Amino acid sequence: MKPAMPAKASTRARAGKAAAGKSVRIWRIVLGVAGVALLGYGLLGLPTKLGPPQLLGLLVWLAVAVLLHDGVIVPVSTLAGAGLTRLGSGLRPASAAVLRGALMTGAVVTLIAGLLLKAQSVARNTSALEGDYAANLLWFWAVLAVLAALLVYGMERPGSGRGERRQKTRP
Repeated sequence: MKPAMPAKASTRARAGKAAAGKSVRIWRIVLGVAGVALLGYGLLGLPTKLGPPQLLGLLVWLAVAVLLHDGVIVPVSTLAGAGLTRLGSGLRPASAAVLRGALMTGAVVTLIAGLLLKAQSVARNTSALEGDYAANLLWFWAVLAVLAALLVYGMERPGSGRGERRQKTRP
């Protein structure tokens, strides 16, 4: 026979969950309204700040950005995630998330650094892009790899208790 939980405890728990859910809903609405307001402000300001050629250029740039995102970034990240899931199937979910996050961060930073390296190679003014982007990118990947490895090791270490789901049991 299972011991019955007091009615007050379950009522308080439900009330706490309902209050938390209501708070989250309010914040989502507030942030959504703020985002739409900022979007409207930006869109209304564009025609006054940019001429027709710049607006057309902006629309082309946005279209290319959407194509690049949906045509390149999403498929590559999906394939990388699937590969990591297959290779890292023995990892705990939190460790796999750290690994995926590190690789995605590295890919984005590499893309940005690649653009800077290209711009540096064709720049007419050498003082405009004077950083050593290749060396900085190598250092970034080294630090990222070490940090990700330490985090994954810390979470995968036997007895660490991190990243594990403990199932609640009742007597």
